[in-house]
Amino acid sequence: MKKHILSKTLLSAAALVGGLALYSCGGGGAAELTTARQAITKAEQQKIVLNSVIYQKDSAKSAKAKGEIAGLYKTAYANLQTEVLKGSTSANIGEAWFLLGKASKELGNTDSMNIAFKQAEKLLLDDKLGKQARSEMGGIMFEGWAGGFNKGVEQYNAALGTEDEKIKAAKLKEAAETLSSAAAMKPENADIYPIIAGAYQGASDTVKAVATYEKYVEMHQPVVTALSARGVLLGMERAEALQKLGVPLASKGVAPPPDTVVMDKYMFDGKEALIFYPRNKDGKFTLEGFKPALPASWADFEKERFYAYNNQINYYAAYNYYTQKNWDKALKYTDNGLLLTPNSEELLNLQSAIYTEGGKLEQAMASYKDRIAKNPNDKNSLAQYGAMLSSAGKLDESIDIFKKVLAIDPQSDIATFNLAAALKNKASAIQKEEQDKFDKAEAARKKDKKAPEYKIDNNKYFPYLKQSAEYFEKYRKLPGKDRDLNVLDQLINTYDVVDDKEGYRNAAGQFAGLEYANEKNPRFYETMARIYGKQKKNDKVKEALDKADALRKAGAK
Repeated sequence: MKKHILSKTLLSAAALVGGLALYSCGGGGAAELTTARQAITKAEQQKIVLNSVIYQKDSAKSAKAKGEIAGLYKTAYANLQTEVLKGSTSANIGEAWFLLGKASKELGNTDSMNIAFKQAEKLLLDDKLGKQARSEMGGIMFEGWAGGFNKGVEQYNAALGTEDEKIKAAKLKEAAETLSSAAAMKPENADIYPIIAGAYQGASDTVKAVATYEKYVEMHQPVVTALSARGVLLGMERAEALQKLGVPLASKGVAPPPDTVVMDKYMFDGKEALIFYPRNKDGKFTLEGFKPALPASWADFEKERFYAYNNQINYYAAYNYYTQKNWDKALKYTDNGLLLTPNSEELLNLQSAIYTEGGKLEQAMASYKDRIAKNPNDKNSLAQYGAMLSSAGKLDESIDIFKKVLAIDPQSDIATFNLAAALKNKASAIQKEEQDKFDKAEAARKKDKKAPEYKIDNNKYFPYLKQSAEYFEKYRKLPGKDRDLNVLDQLINTYDVVDDKEGYRNAAGQFAGLEYANEKNPRFYETMARIYGKQKKNDKVKEALDKADALRKAGAK
């Protein structure tokens, strides 16, 4: 899979609005909680002193102040651990967990901070002080998430610039672990997971990569299901989407300049969903992303931050299962990916391969036949259906289907190539029938010389071969297809069989001219040996076969 250089996430100033002020429940409490409050308050005051010392560049005073601050947070941490162990017997258990999270953060214990803040979120009252604490926790967690995200991205990009594959894998694993720690702070922040999965994939940890792909898909599934059930697709213009979704509960522009991105709010099955429509280069707003229900504690700036849904994750998950020959799991993710992008050639191609190799060809053809009945001009589905018909040996039907695709899109490379291949396979099938008839007649004549002879009728299959050559030549004229060795090899073989000397000479000459790009390709030299053989250049035949043999012994395929 492709790896892309990533950009960092910027920490919005809004994350820190009113943030990091010391929370206090007021009133009394257990001795441990009181001691912890006092220690944290004193530590916050010492931070102000430390900033002044740093500004004065006094290293001795700076070190002393840092030591005192760390000591105060350790005191708070120890007392708060005692307090939270009391559980529900503590009158201020929510505050204790919150302060423990703050102390953990200052001591660099991210895991402890995450656990403490999650407990505080559940236990804090929904009063003014509880809301203040939740707001502060949200800011701290987002700050930590963004910091971890940026550090992980730096590690990821550094890994991509490493040429040594072993070192690259180790660096990618390190990036994945850094990003995973960040994700634990804001597990609902989905845009980090594709990067984590890509890092694990690059580090050859397929198990963790697939688990992350699946987590990402699962997070978005409620909205994917809701949108697809209403006929809404990725890339759909907002005006059309609104007709299918109805009037949103709220709408606003969420990116500068105004209305660069429009966000609509809906409720699907009682759960909030935010739909994002960025303005494209033509000035139209198209659906590119959505967020499922997010925690109430999230700040508005966080909820409304633009987010694009990565439908490619379905392909990656499916492809991993495809390589494992886990056909059912692979189909699950191709089918899911096609819900919002039904014309994705990449997903359709993979789905077709899964159906074919997984022994599900009849099931696949029935599915595609139904899809085409609903949309007769769906060229991608038609092309896939034609390929399946070819695989099933239904060549006449597949030829008709590919011709229909080319009537819709004359530049379709998939249909052009597959039509040429189907026509050649049709010719081969007829040629085999003729050869079988000839062999049967010859066997009969060996027993009885009076038995009738059978002469192979080339005119029964030559027309299909000539049509096949025409479409292979058309394929070679499509952008970027003129150097396709497989197609040239097919043409060389076809022109040889039908005795088209000019066509053979042109195809063979163009094939030979591609040696500069195929010096490590044994198949190239094997074909060259056949060309030299036809020219009766026996020394060249041996030379080409020796090159092919040496390359295969060296591991080339």
